[in-house]
Amino acid sequence: MRDTKSNPFFNSISIIIILLVIVTFIGSAETSFAQTKGKITGRVIDATTRENLPGANLFLKGTYFGAASDRTGQFRIDNVFPGTYELVCSYMGYEKFSTEAKVTAGEVIKVDVELKASYVEMEEVVVQGERQGQVKALSKQRTSNTIQNVVAEEQMQRFPDLNTAEVLQRIPAVSIARDQGEGRYVLVRGTEARLNSMTVNGERLPSPDGGDRAIPMDVISSEQLASIEVTKALTPDMDADAIGGSVNLVTKSAFDYQGRYINVTTGGGYGDLMGKPLYQGGFTFADRFGANKNIGLTVSGSYYQSNRGSHNNEMEWGSEDDVNDNEIPWALQNIELRDYDVKRDRYGITTNLDYQMNESSLLFLRGMYNKRTDLERRNRLRIRPEKGDYNSATDISEAAIDRELKDRTENQAIYNIAAGGKHNFNKFDLDYTLSYSYAEEEKPDVLESAFELDEDVDMNLNLSDSDLPKYTITNPDNEYVLNLGNYTLDALKVEENLTTDKDFTASLNIKYPYLLSGYSSDLKFGAKLRMKSKEQDDKVWEYKWEGDDDILMGQFQGDASPDNFLDGNYDLGHRMDPDKMRDFFEANKDVEGKFEGEIDREDTDASNYTANENLYAYYGMTTINMDKLMILAGVRHELLQIDYTGNDVQINEDGDYESTTEVKEDKLLQHVLPMVHLRYRLSPSTNIRTAFTSSISRPNYYDLVPYKFVVREDEEMTMGNPELEPTTAYNFDVLAEHYFQGIGVVSGGFFYKSLDKIIYEYTYEQSGGVYDGYEITQPVQGKSATLYGIEVNWQQQLTFLPGFWNGLGIYANYTYTKSSADLPNRDDTTLPGQSGNVANFAISYEKYGFSGRIGLNYHGKFIDEIGEDKDLDVYYDNHLQLDISATQNITKGLQVYFQAINLSNEPLRYYIGETRRPIQREFYSWWIHAGIKYTL
Repeated sequence: MRDTKSNPFFNSISIIIILLVIVTFIGSAETSFAQTKGKITGRVIDATTRENLPGANLFLKGTYFGAASDRTGQFRIDNVFPGTYELVCSYMGYEKFSTEAKVTAGEVIKVDVELKASYVEMEEVVVQGERQGQVKALSKQRTSNTIQNVVAEEQMQRFPDLNTAEVLQRIPAVSIARDQGEGRYVLVRGTEARLNSMTVNGERLPSPDGGDRAIPMDVISSEQLASIEVTKALTPDMDADAIGGSVNLVTKSAFDYQGRYINVTTGGGYGDLMGKPLYQGGFTFADRFGANKNIGLTVSGSYYQSNRGSHNNEMEWGSEDDVNDNEIPWALQNIELRDYDVKRDRYGITTNLDYQMNESSLLFLRGMYNKRTDLERRNRLRIRPEKGDYNSATDISEAAIDRELKDRTENQAIYNIAAGGKHNFNKFDLDYTLSYSYAEEEKPDVLESAFELDEDVDMNLNLSDSDLPKYTITNPDNEYVLNLGNYTLDALKVEENLTTDKDFTASLNIKYPYLLSGYSSDLKFGAKLRMKSKEQDDKVWEYKWEGDDDILMGQFQGDASPDNFLDGNYDLGHRMDPDKMRDFFEANKDVEGKFEGEIDREDTDASNYTANENLYAYYGMTTINMDKLMILAGVRHELLQIDYTGNDVQINEDGDYESTTEVKEDKLLQHVLPMVHLRYRLSPSTNIRTAFTSSISRPNYYDLVPYKFVVREDEEMTMGNPELEPTTAYNFDVLAEHYFQGIGVVSGGFFYKSLDKIIYEYTYEQSGGVYDGYEITQPVQGKSATLYGIEVNWQQQLTFLPGFWNGLGIYANYTYTKSSADLPNRDDTTLPGQSGNVANFAISYEKYGFSGRIGLNYHGKFIDEIGEDKDLDVYYDNHLQLDISATQNITKGLQVYFQAINLSNEPLRYYIGETRRPIQREFYSWWIHAGIKYTL
């Protein structure tokens, strides 16, 4: 892999010329042999259900010629010399098929394949419904040219996973980070979310988050998807910015079904912690129209309302001096008790319009829209020992206590529209796509009101359980502290935030079949243009009460806080009523002598930026099939032109705002990325795969912004780093996999990644220059890191067992990873996002119209934020969650379902340095769903 800024266009032109020479040579060869060869085409379907069977393995016995069926079951074998052959087709869970195929020079021979379900030890393998989906997914995975995991629509329904992130947590080597108990960000093979890419139908999704490239996958419902593909070793025709892996969401198509398909889901649920109902629903309509049924229309929608909250305690630990100037190394500085009331509405709709012009040409128009509305009301009680005097680590005098109410709505939306076509011409295949994607995050009216207790307090701390540190107020008494009438309004802040991310993409791919020394091969090359524009526009106002009388919190008293807050370990007293607070503010907003406000230039200007990125990419690759050995080799070249604008914000020596100056930066980067894949087929059911690939991951947007926030009063500065370059990686993979005819797979593999130019946030003291002696915090370019691991996977329907027991199934996978990163102020450390252990285990039963499973999901701790030294690293702690799900067929097409999630009441937990120093614990309890599904 090469990363250089010199002569990028010269290098690009050189590679294009080489590709054109190769294409010209192959085109000439094709012309010479066109009249001496033929083709075999057809479709593979289930003989009973007439459903398409993707991922079937077809070959001409005694030759090197073969193919795999595509999503619609179609296949094509090119460059076959005239003669009579035996065409063999194998598919998991089905009897092997063979037939005679007579090839004539210059002709296309059509052979349709109908497969019958197989029998194992005299027990019929019923390949329907959920098992049908598993068969399709594993068949596609088996015939893939790369290392890939595939999850079908039917499989997604096996677990109680409503959003895409939660579906992905079940895949080997994939873990997730959660928000309010729901999966949100995806981490593949021990890499942080930034190091992975998310696409829909192959097109990169934009991010609604303000400064990150990571995509919050909780915005997208799994109800809208036909399948999910996780590629762990890239090929040259894929976007290169995915060191961990690439996740592709495949939306539904009418050509996935035989005839009209209608599916409706409706249900409800209950969340234990808040005692409130949950609602969900979804539908899919798919049908074909036209005289030849060659026009397909699919509309799929989903809705989910989650009325759930959380109970949270957060702690700050740090060095403090007692009244005798003795250091307390890890004193408890603050305790925050947070009571969240959260209502989330998730909407989603996808549409696919497909026009099959003929057997060789398809045009499509696809659209996807997803929105998540998150209404959050947070009451906070903060105990602040750091504001007082430490007589000892547990005896504090004249400390402070304050309360806060945060009331906000956050809207996140992602949508994509794409148009294109696929054509199989006589000499080559062509596909092209034009797409527009948009993402936004809007917080239209954030209201934060902070109140202070009107007296200092003396307290004793009980630190025997650092997860639940207790405090006892000795002066005044506890009743005084809980009385909202004793809290005075200190500050009120209003925010309006809008982040937008717009992508326009155009891509073109051409594939030429050819023979190399008699081996069936193809050459593929293509190009992509992506123009991105991302903008963050925040506005923050600070309001002060200018009235004669103080505003007391008791004016806005609401319901009592729950008795079961953190299992009854803390008493929060009464909540604030957000509606009362907001009504009072709106009635007195910008009224002289009442609430008078001004724009907070410090928080506003430093946050705002615009980012423009133009990506130019092209590639060339060849695939050679040498009997049992497949070789895929190629190179990708990406050029990125960036233009960023930020602000230099200065705060003077008195702590007052002084100035804002716009700053711009632009640059051009390029990467040349070679890749090689090998697949050796020991048998039709057993593969050994190896891959050497190179990939990159670009810095987060806000990290590249040339902003500065300078506080001269404190000699501190926070700044971006426009000089950052992408993290690069060389990746090596080896995987062995065996697929069971009775439906299943067992696999094991090893992967190794050598990373360079890792990125992390660092705080250091500036030496020399204008800001000599200042403490500066910014993202910096690190050195190298290594990441390696093993992953094992076992999925199997135990159909070989007798009688009742052949309905059992096992779903289990385990991934071990280890990393080493070269970071300052420590001998060695792990990479952010790298969890040593990730595992799934589930036992299922499917028979008599029943399908159920009990599942465990586990991921080990990992570094979430890198601190100034090892003791200040922030860890995302271990997580073990128990879920169950079940469906039962009532009549043909009608099912009832039940799901129970987080029965283990597993918390979200962070700690700093060591597990005995927790900084956040958040509990959600369990929640359930139940309802009906109807399929026509």
